Amino acid sequence: MIVGMLVSAAIAVFGLLVALGRIGHPIDDQLVSNYGWSILTIGIALFVLFGFGWFNRTRKARSSARTLGRSA
Repeated sequence: MIVGMLVSAAIAVFGLLVALGRIGHPIDDQLVSNYGWSILTIGIALFVLFGFGWFNRTRKARSSARTLGRSA
């Protein structure tokens, strides 16, 4: 999960750099910033997805540890 979050954060940073015009160049007078905003959105969505999965996994682990502690 952590690796997925790091990769998606890198994708989001790459998308932001493309959207701001720091990376890439216009192809046939087309702006690449639209593609950059799309990549940024995808990166953020993946980060949230992996973060939500990680949060649920840790929450379930804490919940089961509390349940096991009470029954003993």
